[in-house]
Amino acid sequence: MRSLLFFAAATLCLGQATPEYVFGFLRAHPERTNIPREQAMEIQKAHMAHLDKMSADGILIGAGPLADSPDLRGVVIFKGIPVEQARAAAAKDPAVLGKRLLVDVFAWPGPPGLGDRVAAKRKEGPDAKWTMNRRALVVYWRTPAWPDTGAPANQKIMQEHVAFGDKLRSGGEVLFMAPLLGSKDFIGVAAFRGSDTAAALKAVADDPFVKNGWVKPQALVWFIADEVF
Repeated sequence: MRSLLFFAAATLCLGQATPEYVFGFLRAHPERTNIPREQAMEIQKAHMAHLDKMSADGILIGAGPLADSPDLRGVVIFKGIPVEQARAAAAKDPAVLGKRLLVDVFAWPGPPGLGDRVAAKRKEGPDAKWTMNRRALVVYWRTPAWPDTGAPANQKIMQEHVAFGDKLRSGGEVLFMAPLLGSKDFIGVAAFRGSDTAAALKAVADDPFVKNGWVKPQALVWFIADEVF
């Protein structure tokens, strides 16, 4: 039988046959050490320049830091390239090379049209201004209770989860809710229009995945340009 992870991918793709995007977390490197402030600033400057180059090259459509997490430090979203290419591009980041960050990327069936406004904005030239905003990002961490079988009872819960996500999207509360394919740590992510993390956690509390203990939701403040959506 198909695993539930495959079922999730098939039913949460928002109408897309194959994932168009690659979603990645920039995570704190396990060998990260304290360094002088001046050195950290230089690495951060080079890190931002690398993100800007990937955006100018047309492969990176969104990036922004996550607040108040000792592990998940930021998000990168690629479009139109395979996971391997996205991983290789992100690995050239000076912050990754300097063991400040590591990159964790996954095929991701996000909403159609994501990043179109970024491409249009880029045509304005290198001095284009971006409208930065704060959003609540809910990360669904996989728990040991996540099932591997396609039992009918579990498929029913999966279908209820899909219906729950559809209801959130139709209500306008979320910008996207989609699975991270092939991850050992995460099941999916949901981005909310507002920045209230407590409200975001309350909104997903009735998700069948959460109620059955299959996932543990974590809500973080995500700084991201409005033009990404």
